[in-house]
Amino acid sequence: MSTSPTPFPRSLSALAGLTGLVLLAGCGGSTPIRYHALAPQPAGEPATGAARVLVEVLPVTVPERLNRTQLVLTDAGGRLDVRDDDRWAAPVADEMRLALANVLWQRLRATDIYQAPVAPAPNGPPQYRLALRIERFDATPGGTAVVDGSWTMRRLPQGAASTCRAGFSLPVAAATPDAAAAALSNGAAQLAAAVADSLGRLDAAAPGPAASPCADGGS
Repeated sequence: MSTSPTPFPRSLSALAGLTGLVLLAGCGGSTPIRYHALAPQPAGEPATGAARVLVEVLPVTVPERLNRTQLVLTDAGGRLDVRDDDRWAAPVADEMRLALANVLWQRLRATDIYQAPVAPAPNGPPQYRLALRIERFDATPGGTAVVDGSWTMRRLPQGAASTCRAGFSLPVAAATPDAAAAALSNGAAQLAAAVADSLGRLDAAAPGPAASPCADGGS
């Protein structure tokens, strides 16, 4: 004997529809991702003209826990806070390398040849190899941002290596991820400037022996 299907209770049907609406509302109301630039576009005219110095800027080394797109902050209790909703435009190592390349051009008219090596020539622009390592890259919203780094540089093809260090501590203006990102960006810019200045001193002293190009007289 055939039986007609049991009708779906109206209350359950209404509940299912309401649940679907809630899920859709939740998807539509998700927090948007905010992107921050560690290496903002340089102001002024585009970089043009012949390079005075050629620099092989090796990939920047960054502690593995920081080499990501997410903003990694430290809360007041010293715990890491990985911000999925706040991200750098690219991984920190790539952003720092771009910031360094921008400053090298602005201060020294030095261009990065890592992607397109040029054989050193007796009458060509001087060439250098530069390797930067980020030691600290920490910020506490409403507290302090610290950017420390060390770098090694030498004139190609056979120049002696010089190793320098620099660190910068900056106040974070507010207890927000935006303020922390801005302080880290300022610290990165100061570190890039210190690297560029040391390379400028090394270039000014070449090819003869001279005092250390490091600002503090490092090795």
